[in-house]
Amino acid sequence: MKKSIARSILNHIQQHASLYIFVMALLGGGVVTGALLVNRLPEEQLQSLLLPFLSFESDGKLEALSLLSEQVRGYMLIDIALITIIWCTGFMLIGIPAAWLIVFLKGMMFGFTTGLFISEFGWEGLWISVGVVLPHNLLLIPVYVIICVHAIKITLHLWRRVLTRQSFSPAFRTASLNYTVLFGCLLVFVCIGGLIEAFVPPYWMKWFHPVS
Repeated sequence: MKKSIARSILNHIQQHASLYIFVMALLGGGVVTGALLVNRLPEEQLQSLLLPFLSFESDGKLEALSLLSEQVRGYMLIDIALITIIWCTGFMLIGIPAAWLIVFLKGMMFGFTTGLFISEFGWEGLWISVGVVLPHNLLLIPVYVIICVHAIKITLHLWRRVLTRQSFSPAFRTASLNYTVLFGCLLVFVCIGGLIEAFVPPYWMKWFHPVS
């Protein structure tokens, strides 16, 4: 059973390798852009962005954890909204560029946050970002890539039907249903990623905070 699932996933990736490469290129471009954007912001603004993490050490653990948890809930709702938008673009003939933009912005957020810690704390900031930025993004980034690839697939099906003036076959309806089920499953991973983001960063900052 496990082998058949793994084989199906591998076959899927091989069949749609060009789409995955394209989406990953968008994501990578966003990461580079976000990292470069850090150098464009004034020092005061960078410090304000780091305040929730710095306050974990200086203002009390419970207060900082509460502040961070509120931000995490906001981020989780944003991720759910963005994933929903990407899913909707799959059923639109001209909506898929919006999905590309969202993936690019997700990569930019990842690159900006990592670059922010490195810019402020040097190489120690890299270790901080391992616990603050990476854990939940190990789930969220694949979610964005997968849903975007499948949105492109559905959009291509739609265009093929429109250009050839064919009716929507049962196969297309099945593909749309599978796409919707996949969307629901990925939302679960988004919620899990939000929980990881709520609990891991504060305790990681406790041990790797570079400020005495």
